[in-house]
Order: sequence, then C-alpha cells, then structure tokens
Amino acid sequence: MKHRQQWICGRIVFSLAQALFLPGLAHAQALEFDLAILKSRGLDTSLGQYFADSAKFMPGRKSVVLSVNGQEKGTVMAFFGKKGELCVDEAFLQNAGLKVPSDLPVGKAEDMACHDYRNDYPSAVVTPKPGEESLLLVVPQDALATDDSLAERINHGGSAALVNYSVMSSQSRYSGGASRYDQLTLEDGVNMHDWLLRSRQIMTQMDNTRSQELLYTYVQHTFEHTKKIMQAGQINISSALVSGAAINGIQFVPESALSDKNGEGITVTGMANSAQARVEVKQFGRVVFSTLVPAGPFTLDNVPVTSLSSAIEVSVIEIDGSSSHYTVSADALRGRMIAPQGLSFALGQSQDQAEDGRQPWLASVTDGWNLTTWLNVSAGGMLAEAYRSVATQFEFAPYSDLSLDATLRGSQDVLHDYAGQSINVNVNATMTKALTLTLSATRYTPGYREFSDTLDDDFTQYNGQYSGSLSWGTALLGSFSFSYSLSEGSDGESDSRYLSASWGRTLFGVSLSLNWQHLLSQATNEGVGNPNAGDMLFFTLSVPLGSQSLSTYAHKSGQELRSGLGTSGNIGRENSYSLAMERSSGNGERNINGSLNSNLHYTQLAVGAGKDGTSGTNRSFTFSGGVVAHHSGLTFSPYTVQETFGIASVGQSVGGVEIMTPDGAIWTDRWGKAVVPSLPAYKAARIEMNTDSLPKNVDVSNGINMVSAGHGSVSEMDFSILSVRRVMLTVVMQKTHRPLPKNATLVDDDGNYVTTVVDNGQVYLNDAEHIHGLHLIDDDGKIQCTLQYALAKEHDAHSIYEEAQGMCL
Repeated sequence: MKHRQQWICGRIVFSLAQALFLPGLAHAQALEFDLAILKSRGLDTSLGQYFADSAKFMPGRKSVVLSVNGQEKGTVMAFFGKKGELCVDEAFLQNAGLKVPSDLPVGKAEDMACHDYRNDYPSAVVTPKPGEESLLLVVPQDALATDDSLAERINHGGSAALVNYSVMSSQSRYSGGASRYDQLTLEDGVNMHDWLLRSRQIMTQMDNTRSQELLYTYVQHTFEHTKKIMQAGQINISSALVSGAAINGIQFVPESALSDKNGEGITVTGMANSAQARVEVKQFGRVVFSTLVPAGPFTLDNVPVTSLSSAIEVSVIEIDGSSSHYTVSADALRGRMIAPQGLSFALGQSQDQAEDGRQPWLASVTDGWNLTTWLNVSAGGMLAEAYRSVATQFEFAPYSDLSLDATLRGSQDVLHDYAGQSINVNVNATMTKALTLTLSATRYTPGYREFSDTLDDDFTQYNGQYSGSLSWGTALLGSFSFSYSLSEGSDGESDSRYLSASWGRTLFGVSLSLNWQHLLSQATNEGVGNPNAGDMLFFTLSVPLGSQSLSTYAHKSGQELRSGLGTSGNIGRENSYSLAMERSSGNGERNINGSLNSNLHYTQLAVGAGKDGTSGTNRSFTFSGGVVAHHSGLTFSPYTVQETFGIASVGQSVGGVEIMTPDGAIWTDRWGKAVVPSLPAYKAARIEMNTDSLPKNVDVSNGINMVSAGHGSVSEMDFSILSVRRVMLTVVMQKTHRPLPKNATLVDDDGNYVTTVVDNGQVYLNDAEHIHGLHLIDDDGKIQCTLQYALAKEHDAHSIYEEAQGMCL
C-alpha cells in the first residue's frame, strides 16, 4: 500500500505544481517566479524556467484526454516539442476528427520536424491542461473532417474470403413420440479489388427427411463513375415498380450510397466575437445542437433538427457571458428533396418454373425524375415471353409532415388471355405532435397479374387490399395505436379482415402494455361457431430490477387463458437470459422455458430448454458467426460478415482487446486480429479501441480509426500501441548511502525535466526504456550525480509498475 501511495504521489506531484502555482499561464506572457516561494512549497526552482511562458506538457509523448470544440474525443497519444508545443501527425488528426492538411509530412510526430497545426488554421486555439492531463482544441468548422473530406480518401481494394454460418438444432419429446429438426445455413464468398462473390445454401433435416437448396450465387461490383451496382448470376430484380422476380441474369441498379444526399440536417451561419464562443440551436424551446466555435464567421452544416416545419432559434454565447440571438423561419429550413429512384435495368431467365416447365426470359427497365423539390415521377416496364407490364409512380411530399404516393400498373398475360390494372395509394400524415395517420389501399381488376402469378395456372387475384393505422400518445396517458386490415377476396374466396389495438405506458420505470386483436372473418378460422374464436388479448407488466427485470403476463385466445411469470436480464456484458413459467386454464398444465444467449467474442451461442406439462420436453441450440481468411490468417467473428468489411489489427499481437464498431463490440484474437463485420459504403465510420481492455504496461499511440470504404472493399485498420515500462526506483546517494533528497529535480541527457523525487528517494519513471540518461541537478541547474539502475529482462504485463533499486554516482 505504501509503494502504491508513493507511485501515485510521483505521478501527481508535477501536476500539482502546475495546478497550484501556474493557473494563469495560458497566455504567451513570460512570468518570473519567486524562487523563495518555490523552495518553501518544496519545489525545485529549475521548474520555473520551463513554465515561465505558459502551462504546458513536458516534451515527448503523452496520453491526453482530447476535446475538440467541446466534444470529447477520448484518450489519444499526443506529441509535444521541446518548448511544449503540440506537434501533429496524421494519426493524431484522424483521432481528433480533423482534416489532414495536404502538406503534412508522412510519419510519426516524434520522427519529423514539429508541424504546428496553427500554421494551417491560424484561428485554432490549443489549450493544454497538464494538471488534468487533457488537451482542448477549438478549431473553425472547415477544419473538421466531414463525410465529403473523408470520401476523398476512400479505401479501395483488399482481398479476403469468408464463410458466414448458422447451425441450429431443436429436439422435442412428447407423449407418444419425438421430433428433431436440424438446419445448416452457409453464405460463402470472396472480396477482391471491390468485386465480390456471394453464394448462400441451406441444408435441413427433419427427422429422416433431408433437403438442400441453393438460394443464390452472384457477382457484384460498383462502377463509381456511373453510380451503378452491377449484379450477375442468381439474383432478384431490385425495383419498386416492377415485379421482383428471381432470375438467372444481370442487372444494373443505382448505388444508393453514392446518390446525392439531402440529409435531415440544416445549415446555420453566424458570427462569433470571442475565441471559444458557444453556439446553441433551439427548437420547441429545447436545445437540439450545441458546439464551440472560434472568433469570426462560422458555418455549421448538417445541424440536426426535430422538424423542418417549425422555426429554430440560434444563440451565440461569448466567453464573457454576453449573447446574441436570431430566428430562422420554417420556410427557410424547408428545402429537403425526395430522391428519385434512378435508372435500373435487368435481363435474364426466370429461376421459377411454371407448371408446364416454362422458364421465361424477361427484361425490365425503370427510371425516375425529380420534377420539383416535392414531386417525383417514376416509370418502368417488363417484357417477357407471353407477358408484358408497365407502371408509373408519383411521390408527392408538399410538407415534411405529409407524404403521398400513387402507383398505377397495367399487365397482359398473353398465354392465359388475361389483362388488367392495379392502383395503389399510400398516405402518411403527422397531424399533430402526438397524432400520426397511415393509410394504404390497393385495388385490382380481375385480369391483373404480376409476372410470378403467370407461372401458377390456379392463381386467383384479390379484389383489393386495404389497411390503416392511427397512433396517438401523451406523456400522461401513454401511447395508443389502432389498425385495420382487409384483403378482399374474389371469385367466391372469403375476405380476410382483422382489427387490432394496443396501449403502452411507463410509470416510475414500470412498463405496462395491452394488445388486442379481433379477427373479423370467422369463416377462415378453425373455431367456426365460436363467437370469441378470433379474439386475442395480451397483457404485460414489467418491473426493472437493476440489470434484470421481472414480468407477468396474461394471454387470452378464444376461451383459453394463459398466464405466466418471467424474469430476464444480463449476466455481465456478453450474456443474457430469460426464464418463464406459464399455466393454461384449459388443461391446467404448467410449462417452464428458459434460454441463454452468449457472445463468446468469436462466435455466438444460444441454448434453450423447457418442460411442457408432465411429459413433454424440448431443447435447442444455435451457433452463428463468420470466418474470414485474409493475408494474415484466419479470423473469427461473432457477427455475420457483410459485403463491405475490414480487418482490425492491434500492434504487438495483443489479444482480448475490445474494439467498438458500427455493429457493436469486437475482440482481437491471440494474434491481435479482429473482423470489423460491416462498414457503411462511402461513408465515414469510427472504429475505436477500448483502452481499458489493454494490458497495464501499454499506452495507446493511435486508438481511433476513421474509415471510408468503397463498396465491396476490405479495409485494414491498424491500432498502434506502445509498450511502456513504468518503474518506481528507490535511489540512494553513492557517497552517503542516503536516499535522494525529497523534491529534487531529475533531467535527461538533453537537460529536459523528467521527474521529481518523492519520499525516501522514490523516483517514478513513466516510460523508463525511452529515457536517455537521468541526472540529479541543483537549484542552479548543475549536475550533481548520475543515476544508475538495472531493470529485469522480463516484466509483468498486468502490473501497473515494477520496482527497482538505483544509485546516484
């Protein structure tokens, strides 16, 4: 305990000196220190010379908590020059979310001449806070890295092979028999130079019956200059206008990730007078965005707002407390455009066979045009053997809270001598803050056919399909929703209709919900003649208990009532469980079921088991995940690997390191590798290492990667770490064998301050292997003696520091 206190004292003594005596040194104004006061406070007088002009970090590498324009960026490694100035390199700027200047030299900051970021952005303000081990940056908005600036450095290429897998097995035993079902689903593929190949198969076995099916195999590539995706092989036609038929062929569709983006955000401009002014944007009286800006004009892009139909208030608050305000009207905010679909083309042969063995060839084409900011028009058609169809769609959005689309289709089935039309209308309206209405209606004439309908000789068309929902909610009463659905049959077929309603409310953490459904069409229900056969009612009450929850429910279906009691929650971060007991009023039997889901870092496992009544049992398990083969070996993923992904590497092959990705946490294997299972195409993604999961003897040089990946690429993300040897030396003078004097100063071979002696000759070294020489100096800066010490060949990676003996010669 005593040694740990000394170690802590060694770490903070220098910071205390700055915090206590140098609080006002943020300005470049030279100060003179009263040497007598420094001595009386127990501090070496040589400290005054280094800190005469400002509060600063000591030269060299330093792990700091970084803030940019008031936004925390986490802990990063920064390098400071001989005068304590910040020296930036590409890794630091990427971690900070800042643009990388074109003239920035390539390499690490410590290996090249100091690059002062203020030469690139003179209005940038750099505020070191050594006493808090933090660094504050306030930069102009055009210095921040945006999606567009990151898109200029899109990662292309890379090669890897992958297999995504899901293995499922379930078994049940009941009175008089047993059943078993097994399923293996595989998706395998290759990514190479932004081209990708994917194939998916599913194999099942139910009792003694086996089946195997190939779902698809295709190649894909994005042609960026035309903003089109090409797919060839076993594919499904991607079009909202024409039938999404499964074909063996080729298609070109728009690359949505490259389409012109008109985001939900707005642009705010203004002027600030002070170096660290705060800009607040309010809507409905609430702050929806806040940031810091330097003095001068500013432009804030993509500011998120909750509505484009209500005005916003902008406030600029200066550092002296004065402020200015102005309002931007709703008409000025509204400028969002609904995006057209773009040109699509497909050609191929149907994968599905007609009853007579036909597999027709077909071709389809669609396109869309943006006529105004609130009106799109799309048109398309399909031509196949003995079949043709045309379609047009209108998308109408005059206000941000009202949208309507209407689609007209016509078809001709030459083989069966059918011709007809269909019309579909959808309406979405936000009538008030609390009330939302959604309506949909589709009407068919008897002769209308989709392409897939022509392959079925016994197909019968509906007359129409209609649905509507109304949602309303208040803080006092909770949320309500009502919905109605009707599928209107033809040629003597019965209708299918149901009505449903739900209510939910959370009060003091306790959640209550009530769901009701009433099937209006009794003729298709097995309980014909039972007036309640179509009714279902479900009530749930859930009470949180820390990371666990306790719930009770009642489920009424027809005349049968089931009630149950359950608990669920998390066991640590990677495991969740559920356990429920249920009783049926029909036969009085009790059922017990439980499940456990675990993320095992390199695969996922789900197991379940239960008992039904007195004799029935069931059990199941599922394994799922992915495996990627790349140039450095095999790496396992607990998640499905998508079309665009990456491989993260932590230097020195450190295993078990947690890394945060857009899909959640991943962990490095024993070789320091981990699969980033999904990256958004042509958009910036933040991949960040959890420094708390690193060994104790490691500092982070680069803990954040900002990645913009091309569709189908395999990105490599390297995280640099530095092994450091933190040492607590016990040093005595050679001549007297007494401990070094308390508060004495130690410098390196270049005369740079290194540390201060604490009690009993204790000397704390934060990075012993990178210190070149260690000398004791007096108040006049003259060397009194040189420290000699020896460290063990091996040191414990899980120990905060090691201890050693030394002598000052």
